[in-house]
Amino acid sequence: MASNHKLVCARAARQQFRGAFQQAVRDYRLAKLSASTLKGLDAFLPDGLSFLPLSYLYDGEVARFAWEGAVTKENRDACDRQTNFRVMARTRPLQEQEVDSKLYESLSSEGGNHSIIVHDGRVHRDGRTIYTNHSRFCLDRVFPQDASNPQVFEEAAEPLLNFALQGGRSTLIFFGQTGTGKTYTARGVLDDVTKKVFLQTAEVEMCCYEMAGTRGGREAFFDLLADRAQVKCLTGEDGNVHVRGARRVKCQNAGELHQAIEAAFSWRSSECTERNEASSRSHCILELHLACEDENGLLRVVDLAGSERNFETQMHSKSMAERGGLINYSLLMLKECARVMHNQVKGAREKEIHVPFRSSRLTHLLRSSFTDKYHMTTVVATLSPSPTDVEHSLNTLQHVGMMRSARAWEMQDTEAMAAMEDAISEAKTAKGFDAVQGRGRALHSKLQDARKGQLDLHAFQMKTQVGGSIIKKYEGESAKLETFIDARWHRELKARSRYLGRSTPVKVQEDLWVLRDADMEATQVLSDWRKEQWTASKAHDLHRWDAQTLQSFLKSLDLPGEVRIPSTMTGSQLRRLGPRGLAALCGDVATAQVLQAALLGERQADQVATAAHRSQNARMTALGNHKVHAAVDEAVFEEAPF
Repeated sequence: MASNHKLVCARAARQQFRGAFQQAVRDYRLAKLSASTLKGLDAFLPDGLSFLPLSYLYDGEVARFAWEGAVTKENRDACDRQTNFRVMARTRPLQEQEVDSKLYESLSSEGGNHSIIVHDGRVHRDGRTIYTNHSRFCLDRVFPQDASNPQVFEEAAEPLLNFALQGGRSTLIFFGQTGTGKTYTARGVLDDVTKKVFLQTAEVEMCCYEMAGTRGGREAFFDLLADRAQVKCLTGEDGNVHVRGARRVKCQNAGELHQAIEAAFSWRSSECTERNEASSRSHCILELHLACEDENGLLRVVDLAGSERNFETQMHSKSMAERGGLINYSLLMLKECARVMHNQVKGAREKEIHVPFRSSRLTHLLRSSFTDKYHMTTVVATLSPSPTDVEHSLNTLQHVGMMRSARAWEMQDTEAMAAMEDAISEAKTAKGFDAVQGRGRALHSKLQDARKGQLDLHAFQMKTQVGGSIIKKYEGESAKLETFIDARWHRELKARSRYLGRSTPVKVQEDLWVLRDADMEATQVLSDWRKEQWTASKAHDLHRWDAQTLQSFLKSLDLPGEVRIPSTMTGSQLRRLGPRGLAALCGDVATAQVLQAALLGERQADQVATAAHRSQNARMTALGNHKVHAAVDEAVFEEAPF
């Protein structure tokens, strides 16, 4: 798991260099728009020729990435697939305070490909390279920012409601970080459920309870319709988990059901946090028991509490920290179950792995939602587009992606099983960076190298192309031996130990916090931005002016008289003249004084620009080394002339 100071530095980098990262997002979106336009040329040009203009206009990886999302669209048929487990995502708009802070949108959606793109801006650890990782996560449905709650109900909740009305069991789960609109979406969906449920049935029983921490530091369920009386979570004879002792309210019409929902949510635990004025501090589960002809159906709506990182809980009291710890633990166990199921499916016919559903009451309750192929489940991931929440968005999408890929009952199909085995075989034999392409094939840390070529650079005195032994030499004969492992190459990695005199394989264990489960990823090195910053810092340097730049500068001045400067003279030659030689080229004293003042102003501007450029480079180096002090005094950087 990446430590907090690294995350803080990444957030600070996106703030300080937001102009560069925002331009990278624009490049991707323009590339996607251009790809959609060039798609029409496929009918008139040979195969692959219509892609060439895109590769010349944009960065190579970005062009290919946008082409695959706008033209290839491998996930275009996601909505048509027959499955009882679906994963969807909804992105909220930027909030007013985020707009006032001039934050850019770090998420993009591909409606035709049903995918979310996360634009992760980073400063490389060498302190010289700034880059953006574009990660694509393919889901079953993606809602745009302007989507309304009725649209979410129609796509996510209505199929579950219809299935429950036929006597089935269904669950709708809202998953995401704090402040992304989970409760807002859940309440909006429940309003539409209230309107539609009585159109097909006249008997509805509702119970609502929450999972929160007790004073003893344990998880427990509390009935929100009975003054938060404690209830029990038990496994019934049918193998499903039920909450025993919860009060059921019979509702005869939409009005009564709406009042019962309002009464239940009024008892829900909520507190003011750094991220939200009324943040949910518990997992809320609302069950609708529907009377059907053959058997009773069940629709369960689960509004999970949001996860928070340590740097977002600095103002929490002791009791808030304890409850937050229980929330994060239950969410962690939910993610761990998803990871284990994902690895089990990825391993195809390997030995079955135990999934720790009983490690938390939440996962115990939701077990059938992930394991029963006759239980319909939809997970709606809510996301924040703010660049300060990129880590949250990546974490959310990685884990709902693992939930989606862990639909074990779909693997019973022989063709799907064969395809999975082929993918595993291909991943084992793939060379270079192709080994990380595809869902769950390899590890990939965001803190590793930004570009392929840097594995061969002198940084850290790397001895092999993919890592291995690193020797840091100090004064005298002392040296420190460390190990560097680039997880993208770990299948081919062989570390040579000079002390043992033989080759030994390096074992890399999968880590939950660096598991990259993006369906596709592209790295865009922002070298053009660095060149622009260098050019801007030297724009006032008289020594670097050529003859044309000098003549343009003279024309921009409002000189009272004539200046007899040759058209071939450069800025460096003019600088060597001195005050007396400069006065000799001017027609009168007033003209010479104005010109000298203008040149002095350029010299001062050059000093300011040079100082700002040095400060920027120092901050980049500090952020690359994960130094938290680089995040302070941001106003100094914003006042720079470029």
